Amino acid sequence: MLTSDDALRRVEEAGTAGRLSKASVAAIRRWLNEPPFAAYRDDLLHAIESASWADLDDAFYEVLPFGTGGRRGKMYPVGTNVLNKRTIGESARGLADYVNARLGPDAPKSCVIARDTRHNSPEFSDLCARVLAAAGFKVFVFEDPRSTPLLSFAVRYLKCDAGIMITASHNAPSDNGFKCYAATGGQVVPPDDTGIIACVEAASEVAIPEITIAEGRARGRIITVGPEVDDAYLAAVVSAAVGVERNLSIVYTPMHGVGESSVAAALRRARFAKVNVLESQRAPDGDFPNVPGHVSNPEIPKTLDAAIAEARASSADLVIASDPDADRIGVGIPVSADPKGPWTTLDGNQIGAVLTAFIVEKMSAAGLLRPEHYIVTTLVSSTMARAIAHRYGVRAEDDLLVGFKWIAVRIDEAGPAGFLFAFEESHGYLKGTHVRDKDAAVAALLFADLAADLKKRGKTVNGYLDELYLEYGDFGERLINKVLTGREGAAQIQKLMAAFRNNPPKTLDGLTLTKVDDYQKHESRSLQGGATTALPKPSGDLLIFHAEAPGVRFAVRPSGTEPKMKLYLFARTETQGKTLADLPAIKAETDRRLDQMTADLHAFMDAALATN
Repeated sequence: MLTSDDALRRVEEAGTAGRLSKASVAAIRRWLNEPPFAAYRDDLLHAIESASWADLDDAFYEVLPFGTGGRRGKMYPVGTNVLNKRTIGESARGLADYVNARLGPDAPKSCVIARDTRHNSPEFSDLCARVLAAAGFKVFVFEDPRSTPLLSFAVRYLKCDAGIMITASHNAPSDNGFKCYAATGGQVVPPDDTGIIACVEAASEVAIPEITIAEGRARGRIITVGPEVDDAYLAAVVSAAVGVERNLSIVYTPMHGVGESSVAAALRRARFAKVNVLESQRAPDGDFPNVPGHVSNPEIPKTLDAAIAEARASSADLVIASDPDADRIGVGIPVSADPKGPWTTLDGNQIGAVLTAFIVEKMSAAGLLRPEHYIVTTLVSSTMARAIAHRYGVRAEDDLLVGFKWIAVRIDEAGPAGFLFAFEESHGYLKGTHVRDKDAAVAALLFADLAADLKKRGKTVNGYLDELYLEYGDFGERLINKVLTGREGAAQIQKLMAAFRNNPPKTLDGLTLTKVDDYQKHESRSLQGGATTALPKPSGDLLIFHAEAPGVRFAVRPSGTEPKMKLYLFARTETQGKTLADLPAIKAETDRRLDQMTADLHAFMDAALATN
């Protein structure tokens, strides 16, 4: 193996040749020379000897930040911009130091840790427990994989000061993450997140103390979470149900994740007796071997293909899928009343719309709706939910940035007693106040409630959605993910955001763009030479462009958890005075508009990236 001196020489040469950035060279030099990184030196020397410059540059060119869901990224044995034992240890120590500074070093402190089925999740979970125990915490750990919403519940139930979830949600098998929770059970938000980041940065300069699991247990600092937490969580989920019909056959897939312990368990506890767990995607497996593309993302329709095939063969009524950490769902439904016929999937906004409508309809019929009730959603989710809520006299809190952590904050700000339902377009949903995060078990139960209720009335979910379109207008949405990886990709993302902010497109599908809401500069700017007005909170790198036609707009932002740009497209076609017979032509017009908007935006981005 290389000596440290030889390795340093090769690193400097790679930097001179442009194979490594200056930042990467500096960071690698530290990892080769400084004592806190001694345990990782052999892995680093091996990567240098193999001339893995692209991997090393991606691993070291920056420090992996906290985003909308915490710290998430590719796993690699060494580096500051990836997930490995060192960066996980720094994250745990940074959290511990922040809580210690806030509560006082002598105050009792506790944290609960859960993990999903991903590669290295057990090792990362144990490491966090050892680091926190060494920092004086009482640490509660789940021995087996559990869902993210259960972790949120456990923080509240066990009255912990913090929580850690080891997961990368729906990312590829190469990824993992460190998701940090506050005492509320919600993900950390300012100023806590920036405070933790500062402590993590400080921890990156020093050795990370830890004790063994055995020592932690012997000293009463590491405690296994008992089954009473699972039981209390499932009871809370079932209490969120709004329907009573249970004659429904469901095919459910956990997509090799943790969902059987939460989603399937909740459905059965709620007396849905016909829940068939898809065998081919049942086994927990971080490679997600039987999911197309090995990406267990219920937003992607083809990930439900195997479950839908099973549902058609068995004449089931509904398909439900959850992502690996079981906080989001996807659904498949028959197009007609015949489960042997064609099936379709719903997008995240459609699921949110039908669940919003079903909940407020049921509560209104029962005389339970009150003026203080409200729903919560985000600035990049469908405004159809707002129209439904207003029809029933319910308030819509829909001025939030992307990320369920902002929904959790709003629930506490607006008052949990009035909270009805929350969703975001990326297939996350919540009813109830037992957690402060999206919950696939709750969402699955609510959708099963809806499907069973409609079946009892001789209706279908597809038909119910069409009825909503006729009543409120044909709302259509589209998501563009522009993936741009590595150091070059990060620069391209910045370039695209600058282009949209400083020299945006003038038209879209032939429609004039009239104004842009800039949540970073806190201003709403006319694109036609008019006035600029102040824009209140929230604050984030988000732009929303409005067109001259009502309901036509698009939003653009850099992802907080993945190397991509995300563009959210919205269109609406009026349906007032129309009938079900008119709906196919109306939907075709909405789809045509979204198709052209998509093409126009791709062309704009390609041109922007091509400029010097």
